[in-house]
Amino acid sequence: MKSFVCNNESARLEALRQYQILDTPPEQAFDELAFLAAQICNTPIALINLIDANRQWFKAKVGLDLQEMPRNNEFGSICIESGEVLIIPDTLSDERFTTNPLVISDEFSVRFYAGVPLLAPTGEAIGTLCIIDRVPHQISPQQVEALQSLSRVVVRQLEIRRNLVELASIKQEYKQAQEALHQSESTLSSFFNSSPMMMGIAELVDNDILHISDNPATAKSFGLTPQAMQNRLARDMGATDKRVSQWIHHYRQAERTQSPVKFEYSYDTPQGEIWLSVTVSTIAVSSGRRPQFAYIAEDITERKQVEQKTREQAALLDIVSDAIVVQDLSNKILLWNKNAEKLYGWKSEEAMGKQSDELLSTEPLAQDSEIYQTVLKNGFWQGELHKTSKSGKKLIVESCWRLIVDEHSQAKSILAVDTNITQKKQLGKQFLHAQRMESIGTLASGMAHDLNNVLSPILMSVHLLKAKTCDQQINQMLSIIENNAKRGADLVKQVLSFARGIEGDVLGQAATRQHSVLQLKHLILEMRQIISQTFPKSIAVYTEIQEKLLPIFADSTQLHQVLINLCLNARDAMLTGGTLTISAENIWIDETYASMHIGATVGTYIVLTVADTGFGISKKILDRIFEPFFTTKELGKGTGLGLSTVMAIIKEHGGFITVSSCVGKGTKFQVFLPAVQQVPIQALEDIEIPIGSGECILVVDDEAAIQEITKTSLENYNYTAVTASDGMEALAIYTQHQEKISAVIIDMMMSKMDGATTIRTLQGINPLLPIIAVSGLVTSEQVPIDKTAEYTAFLPKPYTTQELLKTLNAVISH
Repeated sequence: MKSFVCNNESARLEALRQYQILDTPPEQAFDELAFLAAQICNTPIALINLIDANRQWFKAKVGLDLQEMPRNNEFGSICIESGEVLIIPDTLSDERFTTNPLVISDEFSVRFYAGVPLLAPTGEAIGTLCIIDRVPHQISPQQVEALQSLSRVVVRQLEIRRNLVELASIKQEYKQAQEALHQSESTLSSFFNSSPMMMGIAELVDNDILHISDNPATAKSFGLTPQAMQNRLARDMGATDKRVSQWIHHYRQAERTQSPVKFEYSYDTPQGEIWLSVTVSTIAVSSGRRPQFAYIAEDITERKQVEQKTREQAALLDIVSDAIVVQDLSNKILLWNKNAEKLYGWKSEEAMGKQSDELLSTEPLAQDSEIYQTVLKNGFWQGELHKTSKSGKKLIVESCWRLIVDEHSQAKSILAVDTNITQKKQLGKQFLHAQRMESIGTLASGMAHDLNNVLSPILMSVHLLKAKTCDQQINQMLSIIENNAKRGADLVKQVLSFARGIEGDVLGQAATRQHSVLQLKHLILEMRQIISQTFPKSIAVYTEIQEKLLPIFADSTQLHQVLINLCLNARDAMLTGGTLTISAENIWIDETYASMHIGATVGTYIVLTVADTGFGISKKILDRIFEPFFTTKELGKGTGLGLSTVMAIIKEHGGFITVSSCVGKGTKFQVFLPAVQQVPIQALEDIEIPIGSGECILVVDDEAAIQEITKTSLENYNYTAVTASDGMEALAIYTQHQEKISAVIIDMMMSKMDGATTIRTLQGINPLLPIIAVSGLVTSEQVPIDKTAEYTAFLPKPYTTQELLKTLNAVISH
């Protein structure tokens, strides 16, 4: 008889394992089957042999006192491998077994073997039912069929046994499930009854809510007991129509979506407003029954109150003028108030969750780490930080960091309050600068006073010397001395204006009175001469001046300052030499050009161009070169005021300036100044000098050189003069010679009695006395004379003989 056998060893072993039979105690059913096999075949030994991976284990045995033996016995292996009955009448006659230990050993002496495989329902041979004799033996076909029948009974008994084991296991699992269910029900009931949250089961009935089961927390909210609420409608228990309708709406939504629905709502009680957070979901029920719903409601009144308080506090944070930032210990931003948005430019939604150092910090990482460690250690840090806004603006903030801890005193986050002190810092720098400038101004005033006293006799002496010589070369040298003395005097005026805070007469009305109609070409030619004498020989200088160049209305000293500043910058840009070109030409500016340049208007201009072939200016800083105190020069080699002064002077003259540059090729500045159609004013030295008529002039000055040169100049032009060294001496002389003295020239800065006191005293004696107040320090506004009177005047030092005589003639003639 043949049947299907699975030859897969692993499947065979798995089939054997499922019976859970190995190493189990003897069982009567199997013992009886083994005994029956031995009786039927009349053999002394019968075995129910289950073959494992490495052994043969005997579930039942007759005539053999062994429980198992190794699998290397070939009888059983051959039987299960073939899946057929194996009969060996005489083992010594079968060459396969003549050397088998079970055959030749005295202990076993197996001479006869017959085995039938035990086939599982799925075809795997899991063992054998075998009979053994120690002498040769023959069995009949009827005995073989009996053995096969018994083998099937053995397998059925194994199946029964397995089913009984599984049934016992199911019973155990059922018992355990029952116990677990009971435990779960107890736990759920305990949770349901003791939970502070309201929960229960309800049905929808006729547009109302029927409470099936509710826990004590829900009953307490209604002022009832759970038993009193059972199977009662919500409206009957005092619920308002609005409240019932709201719950029904959410129940229907849960039914429609078949998913939990969460909502919040509030209602009023005598104790105040109550807020609930509710979750409702459907409960599966059999068809034909009303739908049921489970609900859980949590009282969130306290949370809502905290949220409201938090919103109020957040509103307060938004009111304060400081930027307030809260970040966790990994620098992630948790709070960002309105003023932080205003200061740094990042909206709250942009900043939240970002790393604060990525958004703001320009400090070195080492300093960030040091501050962080200080806060963690001490709980506090305060100092100045440099930060950058979203737009790239550099900021200086006074930052105060404080550690925030949780209820267990563990570090939780860091609160930073930033106060913008950028403007304060800038004002502080400006204040320090102003103090330095004030000190410089005080020093400059003293120097200007002394320089004017030095220049005054030089200018007046030049005129006297010119009148006494006809030598052309000497006259030319005297002209050079006079021009340079005048230039020095003009520079002293600029220093004085700076010392008074007028910024070189660029602002205010004082500048307007220094303007005159002049030719720009004279300044250019003079500048060329200065450059050729002072600049390195490696710099070639060229001038290009258009013929019939129109005049301009300007202050020659200020334009000289513009030219010298532009030329000095050009020199500094050509360290290894180059070409400096100064040109001037007439130009007409139309509406299109004017609209493209701030400060330009339609009309005729003179364009003054200063171009060099130096290293040029990069585009990155080209827009900043006119800013005050901006310089690219090394410390101590530039103040950053040159081009800002140029810009201010040009604006005051109604003009504008442009600049173009190419790195490595050079820079070109173009100054546009409005042209005028007037004829340039004739130089003062070309005007006829008025001659005196023997009038006596009192000269009052504490500088002997000025006394002497003034007296000599007056006498050369038909005046007589007497001198005084201070105010008290002047009053004595005037009192003694009042009838003779026609006018007084008096210095404002003198010892013993200053000019102002002397003038007031003299005017008290003779209110109509012609007086010329002179000073190298004060302005005409500071002189105590009647500005409208024609017999008084102010003459700033240093002055020329022509200026003195013209002014003197004016006050005496009236």
